[in-house]
Amino acid sequence: MWKDVDFNEKCLRINRSLSCQYEYGKKMLRLLAPKTHNSYRKIPFFGEAEEMLLQQKAKTDGLKKALGNRFRATGEYADLVFVTTMGSPVLRYHAEKEIKKVVKEINEQEAFESVQEQREPHYFEDMYPHAIRHTFCSRCFEAGMQPKVVQSIMGHQHYSTTIDIYTHVSESRYQEEIEKFGRAVEPEEAENKEPNKERSFWMGQTFG
Repeated sequence: MWKDVDFNEKCLRINRSLSCQYEYGKKMLRLLAPKTHNSYRKIPFFGEAEEMLLQQKAKTDGLKKALGNRFRATGEYADLVFVTTMGSPVLRYHAEKEIKKVVKEINEQEAFESVQEQREPHYFEDMYPHAIRHTFCSRCFEAGMQPKVVQSIMGHQHYSTTIDIYTHVSESRYQEEIEKFGRAVEPEEAENKEPNKERSFWMGQTFG
């Protein structure tokens, strides 16, 4: 909700979750407490988050003014940050639909370019909103953030959950980590080689 967006401290406060269930064929929305005590958390603004939230606020305020009584979000739902063009709460299904549109556009462009370049196309696989959460977690690790900090931001109850996602790091980062070992042993190898040069010199003087 907008009351959970703190533009002064530049953070979001997670205090509830939106549940959507069908009961006797009717869609029921409920604002519930988060799953675990770790889910209650404060998330700092990342990147362009503040600018995007301000744009969303202006958009939502504009919708409320334009729609008037037709704005569907009422009562406790009237303060939601993300709503549809008619004011209904944005649910997981709306996010999935938008993601599928983006994937479709990517694959259509890839199909066109592969024909132009006379090669096999490499299509983008289907993905779901939760995959973006995993990607964010992996990128936090790649940026060098401490695991416990990432755990707090993600709201994971168990440290092992956060660490398991660490295994999803990109192939390029994986290779960078492997190369760290090589750089670490290089000084030791250099030290071992230096005496050999000295022995070779004296042996040359003795038997030359």
